[in-house]
Amino acid sequence: MKLPLEIVFSKSAAKTLEALDVPTRQRIKDKVKAVAADPLNPTNSYPLQGSKKRSARVGGYRIIVLIQEPDRLAVDLIESRGQVYSRI
Repeated sequence: MKLPLEIVFSKSAAKTLEALDVPTRQRIKDKVKAVAADPLNPTNSYPLQGSKKRSARVGGYRIIVLIQEPDRLAVDLIESRGQVYSRI
C-alpha cells in the first residue's frame, strides 16, 4: 500500500460535505487527509464490526471510509452521529 492513499468521495459524501459550514468542512477534510496518510492508525480511524469499512469521528459527525485496492481511500458517507450507523 502506497501512502498517502488517493481520496475519492461518493456523491452523497461530497454533497453532505459541501452543505456544512466552512470550519466543520475543513476539520472533516483534515481528518480524511490524516486517514489517507495512515489509514490503519487507531487514532485516525477504527474498523467497523462485521464490515471492511472504517469510521472516523469529527465532532458530531462520523466519516465512513473504505480502503480500496490499489491505493485508494473511498469516503462512503459523512453523517451526524445519531444517523450514520442506520445508513450503513
